[in-house]
Parts: sequence; structure tokens; C-alpha cells
Amino acid sequence: MQLMRYCLSPNKLAWLRQELGEHADELLAAMDAAGSKYLSGLAESQAGDLSAPDSQLKFQWFQQKLALTTRLTDTELANLAPLSLVGMRVELVTHDTLTATLLQLSTESVLGFDTETRASFEPGIQHPLSLVQLATSDSCYLFQQAMLGERLAELKPMLENEQILKVGIGLRGDGQALKRDWNIQVSPRLDLNWAMAQLGAGKEMGTRQLVAALLHKRIDKPKKITLSNWQQVPLSQAQIQYAALDALAANLCFWQLIDKLQGFYGKTTVGNKPLLPPSLAARLANYFHPA
Repeated sequence: MQLMRYCLSPNKLAWLRQELGEHADELLAAMDAAGSKYLSGLAESQAGDLSAPDSQLKFQWFQQKLALTTRLTDTELANLAPLSLVGMRVELVTHDTLTATLLQLSTESVLGFDTETRASFEPGIQHPLSLVQLATSDSCYLFQQAMLGERLAELKPMLENEQILKVGIGLRGDGQALKRDWNIQVSPRLDLNWAMAQLGAGKEMGTRQLVAALLHKRIDKPKKITLSNWQQVPLSQAQIQYAALDALAANLCFWQLIDKLQGFYGKTTVGNKPLLPPSLAARLANYFHPA
């Protein structure tokens, strides 16, 4: 349990580390251990407030939210195994494969979604959208504008298909770029940053923290690749891997979030107060298994 790190603001954590240096993490660990021991004893005690089934469920929900929304340190992130594309299919879509790929993806209920745009280093210069990435749970397809040209517009029916949820992390800019350049209104879409905010995350967690919290993996975001030329043909293998991992991570994180919330969906406490925030439960209702 990481209760103290969750409760302390980033400024307070920074102050604590400045004052105590290498001993700060030891203090946090000791405080968390003491809190966990107290709560565990309370839950097991017949006289404790957490002994009733209703209270135990609330406590389990508290633990789950805490685990999902507590940010890892850079050291903890570095110690995680990297998210890998091993066993996954990655395809750079061509003119010859575009129609068949879109037909195949149209059968999916959820797609991981991301885009890339060539970075601009000149004031007032904005490059058009370069790449759209769409991922299932085991495959990722890259649609590069430099290769497909005007045929990129053929993504419009699928990206606007109300039966296919497009899931991503920090989607505002992606949606704006597609609307601006291709008059495509991506819908429906779910930003996982928004979902985590409903669970109590104090600020946007971002891809690295979400992958760590939900998949217990590390995803690297080297600026050399982030700021590279996404219009170049062919894309480098490093670019392809980076782009595919982003979309795949969104898909995998979504289904892992569903799995972690499944046991609390539809559950209420005293007074019929739902555990899951109603706004989040409504958005995810179609993806939970029936009880």
C-alpha cells in the first residue's frame, strides 16, 4: 500500500526528499507499513469497523483505487520490465492492404488509438497529422499519410463508428488534428486519463504511469523518437515500435482497467451508494461481464 505517497502532494514529497535525502523513501515505507498493519488488523478484528461485509467491500475498493492512482517514482519505473511487442503483429498499412485492414478492424468493439505529427521547431509552423495508429489486443496497424495520401480519409467511417470505442491517453490533440486536417470527428472515444481522474488521480497520469499502474510494465518515451520526422518514408524500426506500443498500450490498459473494476461494478454500500463513480460506470457499462 502506498497511502502516504498518495496523500502527500508533489510539493510536499519534493520537500520531504530535499530535507531527508536518501532517508525519505525509508520514512514513507515505514509510515505505509504501519498504516497497512493497522488497517489489516482492523479488517480482521470482529470488533473493528471493517469487520462487516459492507465495510470490507469499501476497504477493498479503497485499496484498489489507491493501487491504480498512486504514481511510481522514476526509480520504480526503471525497475519494471519493458512493455514488448513480442508476439504482437505490427503492420504498416499500404494502398494494397488498406481496404482489407479497415474491414477487419470494423469488427472490433474497442481499438487502442493514437496519432503522431511531425514536430515543428519554428514559431507559427504546424505540420499536418502524419500517422494514425489503431490497435487490437494483439495487433497494431499504422496508417501513414505520406504513404496513403488522400486515402487516409477512408478511416473516417470507422473512426466515427459509434459501435467501436476508440481508447487512448491524452486524446485532445489527436482528435483536434484529425478534425482539422481530415474533418474526422473521432467518436466515441475514451481518454484513460479521464477514467483515472474519476478514480481520484490528482492530475493526468500519462502513458508511462498508466502502463506501470495497470500493466506493471515500463514504456519508454525517448524524445529522439517523439520529436522525429513522422513524414519520412520509410519509417525507422524505432519509430514503428514506438508508435505501435502507444496504441497497443492503450488497448491493453483499457481491458486491464475493466478487469480490475469488474468486481466493484454494480456494488453499493449502505444507502445504496455505488462504489464506482456513476460517470465512469456509465461509460464502461457495456464492457463489464454480467454478474
